[in-house]
Amino acid sequence: MKKMKKTLAAILAAAMTLSLAACGGKEPENVPKQDTPSAESPTPAPSEPENEEKNPVTIQFMHSMVQEERQQAIQGLIDKFEEEYSWITVEQVPTDGESTYDTKLTAFAGGGMPAVIEVNQNRAKWLVGNELADLSAIREVIEAKPGEYYDAILKINTTEDGQDFIGVPVGGWVQGIWYNKTAFDEKGLAAPDTWENILAAAKAFHDPDNKKYGIALPTVDGAFSEQSFSQFALSVGANALNADGEADFNSDKMIEALTFYKELYQYSIQGSNGTTEVKDALLNGSVPMGIYSTYILKDLINEGMMDDFGFALVTKETSASYGSVGMLSVSDGLSDEEREAAILFVKFLVETENNVAWLHMAPGGQQPVMPAVASDPAYLDNEIIKGFEALSPEISAAFGSISLFGIVDGRNFVSMGNVTSSNVISRAIYDLTVNDKDPAEVAAETQKQIEDLISQ
Repeated sequence: MKKMKKTLAAILAAAMTLSLAACGGKEPENVPKQDTPSAESPTPAPSEPENEEKNPVTIQFMHSMVQEERQQAIQGLIDKFEEEYSWITVEQVPTDGESTYDTKLTAFAGGGMPAVIEVNQNRAKWLVGNELADLSAIREVIEAKPGEYYDAILKINTTEDGQDFIGVPVGGWVQGIWYNKTAFDEKGLAAPDTWENILAAAKAFHDPDNKKYGIALPTVDGAFSEQSFSQFALSVGANALNADGEADFNSDKMIEALTFYKELYQYSIQGSNGTTEVKDALLNGSVPMGIYSTYILKDLINEGMMDDFGFALVTKETSASYGSVGMLSVSDGLSDEEREAAILFVKFLVETENNVAWLHMAPGGQQPVMPAVASDPAYLDNEIIKGFEALSPEISAAFGSISLFGIVDGRNFVSMGNVTSSNVISRAIYDLTVNDKDPAEVAAETQKQIEDLISQ
């Protein structure tokens, strides 16, 4: 192994909590080419002589798919890969739990990193920030698939300088407003896509005396609340950081978004609402709409409710959806043989046929990040996916509207990872709603906290 660029002490000092809570779209927007590194003109790799002898090499693949059936599915992909590349052996390193994953990843950073690591976008930023990711290897994989990813996926996948990618997207989930179309039609209400329509519907349905509420709004002191609120803030043009990477949480537009979220909370289930509370309220009919991710699809199908439900994006000046992209990272510091094997394995996993098999491990929750996969007959040939087939293109297209705090004018600020992991924005939403704090006061307090975090 080559020497790591960062010492273990530095890694431990920089380590942070990296987990993200899991919780109709329009056509994907065209992202200006300067916003993302070009992935349109790859340089063809030299072909290998057919009979060239290869030295055996073993690489490790660390992932969070700890369920037995998912490990079996991954092993099936590995077996298929090893049959094609007979000199390469891939060993699974399944790791359970968010904290365990981060602890093991930090320990590996001292030496002997797995060659390929499944990461979310926050962990990917951490690996890049600590110079543990092989950016040229990641770029090689993405440039081998020119024009195949949604533009917005590449936009949120760039490094801070906009010159590289932080990981190879393999799947993802989006978050928006799930609403009962049947209930809305009965009241003659428009879909809850704009701020005005959302508020009007929340008022129309709110009947707390009969334990009926207008909306299930995330308010928990956890990542779910930041994810939810970010859609309202970004839809009106507010961001946690400005174009220079400085704190920008006390802007007029941010206070406008906070004020609206607080008003909407009047018509929500009261108290601390996390993923369990929001999902249960949607499924038991106590609310007609709520903010959740695509992981609710399987529950809606199992409950026979899928035909009644629609999906909408929060819209004010623009449409915004929160999304989390699952990525594959190639570790820096590998030997030449390990690096080649890792690149071949990641390229293999994002081939359409193999990507379909990957997504079918969690159908509905994990969504395609490539339009060709979303429309592929093999992807659609799944009982759960068939259950929401009418919404499938709409949900996939929502990836084109993903907006995240910390991405400004094409720059994807690494420091936003520290802000999210600190939980200051989620705590701000909890204080705003459950603790009934003034929006301007919350904005000022959070601004100071973010300033302190990014100055560290």
